[in-house]
Amino acid sequence: METAPRTSLTIGLTSRRIGLLGLMSVAVILAGMVVTAIPYRGFRGEAYSPLNHFISELGEISASRLAWVFNLGIALGGAGLGSFLMLVRRELSGRYRSALAVAAAVAGASGTLVGVYPMDYLATHRVVSLAFFLSSWTVVAIFSLWLLTSPRSGFPRWLLAPGCLVVAVFLTFIGVYSTYHPANLDARILDRPTLWTVPLLEWASLLGLLFWLGCVALVLLRRPSE
Repeated sequence: METAPRTSLTIGLTSRRIGLLGLMSVAVILAGMVVTAIPYRGFRGEAYSPLNHFISELGEISASRLAWVFNLGIALGGAGLGSFLMLVRRELSGRYRSALAVAAAVAGASGTLVGVYPMDYLATHRVVSLAFFLSSWTVVAIFSLWLLTSPRSGFPRWLLAPGCLVVAVFLTFIGVYSTYHPANLDARILDRPTLWTVPLLEWASLLGLLFWLGCVALVLLRRPSE
């Protein structure tokens, strides 16, 4: 079976630098969300709330005042995290490495394209968003399975806890979203409950993913100098 030595990150791409790439990418995405959400006003003048607004509504050019900030943050952060995961996959061995490479490539590319094609390009946006959510939980699941089965992974086993939680939240969101059938998918959302399970679970999925990615990045960042 193919093995990956712990020195596989090569000269110039130390664990610390790769960890910094992961953390910076997460920070760019979060900063873009916060900056965009503050001045947001919907079609009825409502403030933005993760309790009843979908994530992508922040990037809707026709509604969000600073949509370009959100979309730029998603595009740059998505590309950064895709590169981060492709570097992390060198740590894995055997089929796990190949599987993570495919899932990470899809997640990174589709995540970037979510920023390139916001909700104003609804048909394309739906496709790339679906690809992102399906590939993202797969990334976490593959890494967690590898960590569970590898006796000397170089990563702490406590990463299994947030990993399993993220997978569970993603699968719950995907299951709930599959039951969401509005009368007109293309219509603007004007009436929404104060607490809406579908966007709330979407937010929980993304924030959980970013937290998990941050944990993996911090582990790399705190490794002894190579």
